[in-house]
Amino acid sequence: MTDYVDWPGSKGTYRYWFLTTPGVASSIKREGGNYMFAKLTDKGYVPVYIGIADDLSARISSHDRWDDAVAAGATHVLSHTHPNVAMRQAEEIDLIAYWQPVLNTQHRQQQPSRGGLGS
Repeated sequence: MTDYVDWPGSKGTYRYWFLTTPGVASSIKREGGNYMFAKLTDKGYVPVYIGIADDLSARISSHDRWDDAVAAGATHVLSHTHPNVAMRQAEEIDLIAYWQPVLNTQHRQQQPSRGGLGS
């Protein structure tokens, strides 16, 4: 397994790194960025939730949707930092529209579901 997955969207490709201890806030950068909860399927990784945060450490380590994500099959947490708020928001919208994660209700569009990546 590589340390990252390159996630395609309609407007670009975004590199997300696996977090080894997502429940430990001190192991996550205290910076703004994007994150996702993903599950590993026979077709590769599939996001079940995609989000943004002003502080990845605070948001991911005690996320209110983590139990829902696990119930939806999430096995991994991935993230990357990005200092620009507008670009984080645009990336989140792009990836949600492209992947249609089951736990995201905003930014979804009608289109077929995607396969998986990076297994």
